[in-house]
Amino acid sequence: MVGVPATRLSPDALPVGLTMALLALAAALAVWPASRTGPRHGESTPAGPEASAAGECRGRRCCGCRCWFGRPWQRRRRASRCWQGRWWRWLAGGRCGAAFVAAAGPVLLVAAATPWPVVPAVALLGGVALLLTVALSRPGGRFGAVALPVGLVLAVAGLLSLHATRAGTLGALGLLVVAATVVGVAARAVPVRVLGWLVAVAAATGFAVTAPLAGGQPLRVAAFAVLGVAALTLALAAMLPSSRWNPPRPAGPPPTVAPAAGTSRTASGTSAAPAAGVLLGRVLDVAAQAVALLALLLTLGALRHAATICVLWGVAMGVRVLRRDESFERRWGFAGIGGGSELLAVWLLLAAGGVSVLEAYTVPLAAVALGAGAVGLRTRPGLNSWLALGPGLAALLLPSLTVVLFGTDPDPWRRLLLGVVALAATLLGAVRRWQAPVLLGAGTLALLALYELVRSWDLLPRWAFLAAAGLALIGLATTYERRRRDLVRLRSAVGRMS
Repeated sequence: MVGVPATRLSPDALPVGLTMALLALAAALAVWPASRTGPRHGESTPAGPEASAAGECRGRRCCGCRCWFGRPWQRRRRASRCWQGRWWRWLAGGRCGAAFVAAAGPVLLVAAATPWPVVPAVALLGGVALLLTVALSRPGGRFGAVALPVGLVLAVAGLLSLHATRAGTLGALGLLVVAATVVGVAARAVPVRVLGWLVAVAAATGFAVTAPLAGGQPLRVAAFAVLGVAALTLALAAMLPSSRWNPPRPAGPPPTVAPAAGTSRTASGTSAAPAAGVLLGRVLDVAAQAVALLALLLTLGALRHAATICVLWGVAMGVRVLRRDESFERRWGFAGIGGGSELLAVWLLLAAGGVSVLEAYTVPLAAVALGAGAVGLRTRPGLNSWLALGPGLAALLLPSLTVVLFGTDPDPWRRLLLGVVALAATLLGAVRRWQAPVLLGAGTLALLALYELVRSWDLLPRWAFLAAAGLALIGLATTYERRRRDLVRLRSAVGRMS
């Protein structure tokens, strides 16, 4: 991307360019109406039914409009409409020929040995103009079938050629951003608008990466510019007027209303335009998340920069959650993404600081999961404790328990704190009648007790263990029936927990 491509004279390009120009002229003349064989406008037809039939026949050979029948003012009106139709047909042919003109321009410039970057710039401008015209026109027709492939070839060729220098790359990407934004705003078809916004976001992301590199900055600095593109995309998705639309919910059955002419209605009687706006908003939200992920990937190897990216994106998600007229499910989704970003930022900062304590990584995750579970239990009365609190408790207890049971040098403070947390979870679950804290906490306490018993095997005399086992068996035998009833009641109570 540092050298400018050299150009040289190409004699073979001249016949190709002239051929494309002739094809453009042929496309424009192909729809020009043939010469008339009937009476001219304003002339009266011969009297009699035979003459009228002959005039009608000649009219069909001419253009089929029968513009010489009727009174003089009727003939003038029909003649005006006839020539207007011919003009629009010729204009359509000219549009088809414009595609060949756009393709012939770069070829003729190559034949004339025009210096770089005139040829790729003309190719890119011609291709973008063709694609923009196709996107803003009505779907279908001969022009779209001809101009779409020609425009794609010209635009891609021009973009790849301008990629030779950083200035050319920035100019090409800027042009794509503007053109794609126009398509996303003004296109008639919803899929074309969606495609336009996606191309605009992709081009803006490429511009955000290329501009810092052109200034000599590393990729970790370009990541912040890419994150800015993601934030703008997220804001655009939130500011779409149709994305804030909520369909009314009447108490009774929806009335059957006939749609007005020129408007389309869905099965529920609502307009299709707000649904298109909602679709655009959802697509832009997904695109914003993808661009933010790309910004994070650009900071690989720089943990502190990656943590900053995660913190900023978590803040953006928090602001997005506060937006009005947002559905409950989408709020939960944005909140989850924001919480995950902040948690990842904490982990990255701990890793950058050389922290190796396991609980420094698991406790923040457990806190986020337990907080989300507590909110879920308050907002959804029928939610099970295993779904709400199970993941958080597992993240809090199981990693530390694994280190205690299978670690080479278990810390006594870790065992003590783990036992306290497990006991607190068991008591809280018993009071609130939550099954997940009771079972997970009790299981952790049982494994810890067994582990401590094994560790103290060599520290106490053997008769102490035999005496304790004998006393336990005697007590169990004397109170067997009562313990059995207690076990049944305990099992029933745990089964009734949520």
